[in-house]
Amino acid sequence: MKNKLIILYFVILSMTVSAQTITGNNLMESGLNNFANGNYTEALSDLREIILNPGYESLKGTAYYWISRTYMAQNLLKKAGNNLDFFIKNYPENKLFPEAVYQKGRLLFREGEFDSSIQIFYQFIESYTDSPFIANSYFWIAESLYYLGHLKNAEVIYSMVIREYPNSFKIEAAKYKLSLIKLKYRENELLKLLKISHEEYLKALEDFQRRERTYEQSINNYQRKLMAASSEDSKALLEDLTNELLEKNTIIANLNTSISKLNETIESLKNQLDIASKADEAGSSASAVLQSPKEIRLLTVKKSALELKEFYLNWLFAKIGE
Repeated sequence: MKNKLIILYFVILSMTVSAQTITGNNLMESGLNNFANGNYTEALSDLREIILNPGYESLKGTAYYWISRTYMAQNLLKKAGNNLDFFIKNYPENKLFPEAVYQKGRLLFREGEFDSSIQIFYQFIESYTDSPFIANSYFWIAESLYYLGHLKNAEVIYSMVIREYPNSFKIEAAKYKLSLIKLKYRENELLKLLKISHEEYLKALEDFQRRERTYEQSINNYQRKLMAASSEDSKALLEDLTNELLEKNTIIANLNTSISKLNETIESLKNQLDIASKADEAGSSASAVLQSPKEIRLLTVKKSALELKEFYLNWLFAKIGE
């Protein structure tokens, strides 16, 4: 009789455990379905119920992982990080552990911790060489470098993703970012050219002001000479002074014209820089603008600006005699 009771006890216990397992699996399935359908509140409710029930111990690690993913989907990054860190610390044997490391890198990227994100992704690549997330990891490393301003390094890794992982879901995104990097290069060149033109403008203006002061001093000297000259000399001196004054005024007018043209050149460069900046913000449409018949010809603009500079300098030297 006693043996029969013991057997009955274990049968009932087995049935209870089996029923709990079925219920726990049903909750997990419901939570994942809600997550997939964007029903995040319902997903969290299902997953929390698994964590709070002592009978669902074998499912708790997986529940913590998906709670973290649910918070990430809701952009609640601090809560997502707390649950993800708890999972990584306490469930290293869980089959989702490698993916959790990858998600840690993604979470750091979304928090703007780009250096830490790069470090995590490189660790992931070294530890899980057969993971389907390798290409994605390289892409997010490139993204972090891009936002850190390391465009050359980002360009290398984007190109590697395109070249070595042709079946990756990140191919189009990598191509798009490469087009933005090229646009950044053009924008930087325009900025440099604008800076050069602005410096030339300031130099020409300073030169003009210096020469203007010299002319004023010369006029004052001529006036003193005129006052001191005899009546016989006055007429000839006045005529010479008038002619020279007309010549100086002509030079001043021409200098004003050259400064005005330099201003026009600077405004033109600013307009082109605005076009490049707007194209950068417009995204993929920027590439279409730059590849159209109206594409910004950076080298042509630079050459024209330098030729204009050379022309004015030669002209000024020829007129002033320096």
